[in-house]
Amino acid sequence: MNVREIEIFRAVMREGSVSRAAQVLLISQPAASKYIAQLERRVGVALFVRKGGRLLPTPEGRALYGQVDRLFSGISQLESFIKDLGSEKQGHLTVASLPLLSLTVMPDVLASFMAERPNISVALQTRSSARIVEWVAARQVDMGVCFCAAQHPGIVAEPLVSLQLYCAIPPGDPLEKFDTIRVEQLAGRDLIIYDNLDHTRFWLEALLEQQKVYARRRVQVFWTSVAMELVMRGVGIALVDRLTAARIPGGLDQLRPLEPVASFDLSLVWPEHWPSSVIALSFADALREHLRDHAT
Repeated sequence: MNVREIEIFRAVMREGSVSRAAQVLLISQPAASKYIAQLERRVGVALFVRKGGRLLPTPEGRALYGQVDRLFSGISQLESFIKDLGSEKQGHLTVASLPLLSLTVMPDVLASFMAERPNISVALQTRSSARIVEWVAARQVDMGVCFCAAQHPGIVAEPLVSLQLYCAIPPGDPLEKFDTIRVEQLAGRDLIIYDNLDHTRFWLEALLEQQKVYARRRVQVFWTSVAMELVMRGVGIALVDRLTAARIPGGLDQLRPLEPVASFDLSLVWPEHWPSSVIALSFADALREHLRDHAT
């Protein structure tokens, strides 16, 4: 198939004459006529007839034009898609996040990010840090946000944000009167701990053991938001970050700094030796900016 012949045939069909088609395509009329003649020989039938000084398409010409027009429409859509792809208006993003951010930061960042890019699609997966590292290393997701204290094969981790943990005290609890909670003040109290593979639970267990403090592990949950809801209902004390507490009415009022200070570092993890899409890089920038403004 000669693409130039098809292009000139389409122009003749759209303009209704060889001369006007030649003007549109910036070629001579004899050259345009030559290409149309070549196409008719290739097809084996006449595509146009002259009647009363007018150039009219034959039924075969109209049938061919239907196919050609669909082809050019597809090319036009492809050109538009390519343009949108480069300007981040098209594409798909898969992000894996630990629960802490999935219920706090991610909805805000995604809402703003997608509003500026109405044609992109996003999959947000919520998993433990261990699973996120596995998925990123296997390139099942574009990027992940998790605890990543040690280097793992198959990923590249970059520091994202350091979040301080606070003691979340139930409303009306005697500990409300203290500005700071020492770890020994947790002795004999009911604690809400996290039943997942992230290191917050293990850090608390080690601290209680080091200080020889006995406290009852009364409830295990996976989500920090669930822990905070239980705190607000008087079930027990939990270690909670400010991002989580801020989502619950009155939650920030129930936070007290813990001595010694407890904090954890979140990392942005990428597949090693694998190029990141423009959309993924832009989303990472948006996430960093949001955390700078709201998590410190």
